Amino acid sequence: KNFEKVLTYSYGIVLVSYLIVSICGYYTFGSTVQDQVTLSLESITSTIQVSLLEHKLLKGLTWLMIVTAFSKATLYVFPLSLGVEELILSSSSSSTSNLIRGIGVKIIILVLALLVAISVPSFGTLCALVGLICTMIVSFIFPAAAHLKLFSYGDKTKRTAMILDCLVICIALAVAIPGTIATTTMSTR
Repeated sequence: KNFEKVLTYSYGIVLVSYLIVSICGYYTFGSTVQDQVTLSLESITSTIQVSLLEHKLLKGLTWLMIVTAFSKATLYVFPLSLGVEELILSSSSSSTSNLIRGIGVKIIILVLALLVAISVPSFGTLCALVGLICTMIVSFIFPAAAHLKLFSYGDKTKRTAMILDCLVICIALAVAIPGTIATTTMSTR
């Protein structure tokens, strides 16, 4: 009943947050800001002299990015591990053995994610990829697809909403695919 109102407020909050980050990124780095602000952070300490306070703020920002990455890992690993556990675990096994297997599945997924993180040469590139892919999926594609699934009926108002949902999904894919390609090719240079 209140889904559309929640969706509207969510998009508004996301939009305001992105505007604040983009304005701060441009204010901090000027015209040298890269497509992903996190990539600009790598070069700031090597290109300009920073005061002790600025250095501590940058170090704090780096740790905040690490905490964000860990919290995102938890949010993304949990549903993935539930799906894998559903395939592997049997209902006839004891709850203790299922618990141990479930913990094992989560550990394996996290180790695989760690191996990917180690193999990526730049943490900034990894943050850019995770941010790009996850943001597009979580902020645009999933909400529009959920709205499309929940409210796809035949009347004219709903048809307009359905067209808008499809348009949001197509635009998100049109931005995410080239963005992912550009980020991965940039990381190989």
